[in-house]
Order: sequence, then structure tokens, then C-alpha cells
Amino acid sequence: MRVRKISLLASLLLCTSSFAVENIEVTGAGKFFYGTVDGSPDGTNRPSLFNKEGAFAQFGLDMGVGADLGAGFKGKIAGTGLATANMGGNIANAPWATGMMGSQVWLSEVYINKNVLDKTAITLGRQSLDTPFAFTELWNIASNTFDAVLVENTDLSDTTLIGAYIDKGNGVNGFASVNPAITDSGRLKNPFKKFYEGAYVVGAKNKSLNGTELQAWFYELKNTAKAYWIQGDTEYSGMTFGVQAAVLNPDNMLDSSDNSKAFAAKIGYTGIENLTLSAAISQTDKDGSSNFQIANLATGGNGGAQSKLYTEAWWNFGYVGAAGVSAYNVTALYNIPDIVSLGFFYTDVNQRAENGNNDMSEYTATAAKSFGSLDTSLAYVYSKANDYNDAKYYNNIQVYLTYKF
Repeated sequence: MRVRKISLLASLLLCTSSFAVENIEVTGAGKFFYGTVDGSPDGTNRPSLFNKEGAFAQFGLDMGVGADLGAGFKGKIAGTGLATANMGGNIANAPWATGMMGSQVWLSEVYINKNVLDKTAITLGRQSLDTPFAFTELWNIASNTFDAVLVENTDLSDTTLIGAYIDKGNGVNGFASVNPAITDSGRLKNPFKKFYEGAYVVGAKNKSLNGTELQAWFYELKNTAKAYWIQGDTEYSGMTFGVQAAVLNPDNMLDSSDNSKAFAAKIGYTGIENLTLSAAISQTDKDGSSNFQIANLATGGNGGAQSKLYTEAWWNFGYVGAAGVSAYNVTALYNIPDIVSLGFFYTDVNQRAENGNNDMSEYTATAAKSFGSLDTSLAYVYSKANDYNDAKYYNNIQVYLTYKF
């Protein structure tokens, strides 16, 4: 979908809304994210914490307008803007979203939604998605979205059936989750690129069993790969249990012997008020493809892409879903009402030498507090990985400020 097509859709939405606009909702958020590390890719010339050479920061702004448009139609237009405010010469040398230096703005959501056939909803246009192999990552200052058609049906009791066609997205591999939107000449370009050759997604979620959700997904990336994801989560008497199984089967373009597979399990406890505890393990197949890991295909599907596996790290994505990996995660969340929400996360990754030997360990502690419309969060990450900073531990401190209006 080209820029002019999105513009046409936006114009159509505005034109339609001129007839019967109701329930208008304006949302917005201003953001400032800052991080600083004392590690470097090869372990040499390591910067000090809070030195601009090892810092990354950015300002962000999200604005959206949603409304009922009449005749059962709903619509939304939202934009995202990023700015570094010349911080390169002051507190940070790099933007939070890699490649997004300078000031730039794009349409992050432009869609129309309508309920048809009583219990079937269709969403057409640029939107967020939440499926195991193609999803909107929320950790970044700017979230990736998709040009897609989404159909959801709830005719079956306690069951949601999902079908989607994904045409384009603006996710990229690694630290960023939005493609650079400025050409070398400084002109704005469309950051949305073809999602492989287009992808079909079919899924089902069922909650017939009390306290249990079962889900199954199938993906067809045209002329590229097929993928499957099965998951079950249940809760009983303060205990939670979950299992996951995933297969990514490259075909046509890649040898099918490169199938990527993963299995994961989780156990948790929520029986103490304000406290959540969980532990998870996962294992990936040693013959998996390095190009198609068990991770978000929307942001590359290889090193740096976030995974929906229970063991995913808090910050260092791209390890747990790689081939030949055994991983485990321990998480503790504690909320002190009206004071602070605390989190502790530990992830350990061990990869077979034949698959690259990219072991990784990460300890993360977080503290979050809201002051009216201002959400604040502080994170400390202590980690090491065999492919970064000469396999030595390094520190990472992050500050998140979000003002909602």
C-alpha cells in the first residue's frame, strides 16, 4: 500500500465522518526515553555511564483521533513523531530508535472497522497486530504497525476466530522498530515496506475451560515460509501454567531442513496479593534457520527480533529464539499500592557451539510510578553476551517518561 493509498483512505475516513460523527475520542502521549550503557560492541573504548558516547535518547509524540462514523463504521487516524532535538552534541550521540535521527512524522494508524454478520468484525488499513509471529512491539518509543486486513469472528461459544492478510509493515531487525523515513536528501519517504511477499494468518482462541485459554495459529508467507504456533495457559487456585510449541518451516526459497522449532513451559504463582512469580524454560531445535528464528517476523525474524516465548529477556532480544538454545527465565513482580511497582527479571541463554555459542545472561530491575497523567519508569539492566562487549558484563540504565493527554 503506497503513501497515496493511505492518504486516500484517510481522506475517505474524514469524508465519511462528516455525515455522522459520534463518540469522538482524541488520544495523545508525549514521551522522552533515555538510556546509557558502559559496554561497546567489541569491548574496546568502553564509554562511561551517562557519557554521551554511550547514551541514546529521543523525544516522541503520538496523536490519534477515533470516532463512530455512522452505519456501523468506526475509524481512527493516528500519527507518530520523533525528534532528537540536537542531543548529539549534549547528552546522547544516538537516537533511541536506531536510524531515526532528526525530526520525522508518519501515519502510524489509519483504519476503518465495521461489524458485519452480527459477530464478525473487519478492520481495514494501517493498524497494530498481536499474533505470535507478527506483532506490534511496545518496548520502543515508536511502535511498528501493519497495512493489513483483519477479520475476527465470535459466533462459536467462548471462541474467537482470526483471519488476516498482512501487506506491509514498518518493522526492521534489531534495536529499531521503525524504518528510517528520511532519504539522504532529507525528503520524507514511506517507511512501510512489503511484509515478505505478503502473508496470510489464521488463528483461533478458545476459553471454554474455566481459567484456561487455548490458541493455535498458522502463517503462510507467500513463496517464503509457513509457520505454526500452539499455546495453552491456565490458572487454578493461585497457580498458573503454560506451554508453547512453535514451528517455522521455510519453503521454496530455503531448504526445508532448516526448520526452526521451539518448545516452552511456564509455571507461576499469584496467590499472594500484589505479588506475581513465574519461572519458564524453553528449547529450540539445533537445526533451525538463522534467518527465521522463533521470533517476531515483523522485525526481522533473526538477531534482535523480540519473541513471544515465555523465556524472552526484558531487554536483550534475539537470543532465546535462535537455533540450538536452552533458556530459562525467572520473573518477580510486586506492586506497592499508590507507591511503586517493582519488577525483577532474570534470563539465561545457552547456545550450542555448533549454532554460534551466543550465550547471554541478563538481570533486570525496574521501578514504575504514575503521577496523574505522567508515567515514569526506571530500569537497570546488568548483562553479558558472547557476541557483545568481549563477553563481559556491562551496565545499562534507562529512564522512561510518558505524559498522556
